[in-house]
Amino acid sequence: MALYRNPQDKRVFVAKKGGGMVLNFGHPIAWTILVCTTIVPFVIVAVVTLAVFL
Repeated sequence: MALYRNPQDKRVFVAKKGGGMVLNFGHPIAWTILVCTTIVPFVIVAVVTLAVFL
């Protein structure tokens, strides 16, 4: 699936034709949302898991 990337489009969330929403990765806020909702929680879970097992 290709990322929606249009810097001229000022919307962060863009409606898809088949329904639903997609992030506009031409907008810097979209990257912040991605990092805060996926990468940071993954790192926290990985660090806590390693701390428990070590």
